[in-house]
Amino acid sequence: MNIILLEKIKKLGDIGDEVKVKSGYARNFLVPNKKALYATSENKKYFEEKKTEIKSQNDKLIKDAKEKLKTLSGQEVTLIRAASDSGQLFGSVSTKDIVNSLAEKNISILKNEIDLNKSIKNLTYEKVTINLHPEVSCEISLNVARSSEEASTQKKLGKAVTTNSENENNKEEMSKEFSVQDETKTDEKPEKINQAVDLLNEDDKSKESKAPTEKNKASDTDTDTDTDTVG
Repeated sequence: MNIILLEKIKKLGDIGDEVKVKSGYARNFLVPNKKALYATSENKKYFEEKKTEIKSQNDKLIKDAKEKLKTLSGQEVTLIRAASDSGQLFGSVSTKDIVNSLAEKNISILKNEIDLNKSIKNLTYEKVTINLHPEVSCEISLNVARSSEEASTQKKLGKAVTTNSENENNKEEMSKEFSVQDETKTDEKPEKINQAVDLLNEDDKSKESKAPTEKNKASDTDTDTDTDTVG
């Protein structure tokens, strides 16, 4: 089925483009939501007459969306929910929850402007796209955690925190510590060997210094003996 687009549609075309789509998509979504017209001869004539007005209206919508973008862009939606140790929620998070959370900050958006084609069923820290207009969009952060403290940690890490993930992190830290210890021990071995060699060298020097002394003592003893004999 051919239609005439009344606004820019991703992967379809721009305002005024005549494109072919599945009849169900046109009948159930595009036409009822005033995003397109059936490409009949009458509608083609209507569009040509209203083209300037339609484009002017679209420009105004873009301007309004960009104004709202200043407030919305970079926002973080933090939702505190009960969850298991593995991070699975006892329930789920939907677009309605995001809309309500933003409304508390006096930011108004529609559910269908949120690009989230799923229900959130686990703890998460992720980016969510908000489409304020087909030509204007931004990202916000969705932070679903079990407590405000955990939400703060997830924000720093940029990912969900669960008991399992914490254990993995602890294992990694322990592994790093053992690795450092092994390196330290390896470095210590040559030092100990060098110290032992130095001690042996000192012992040898000590023995060598004692040897002349012993000879001198022996010489003195012989001299005393000879003196007594003469007397």
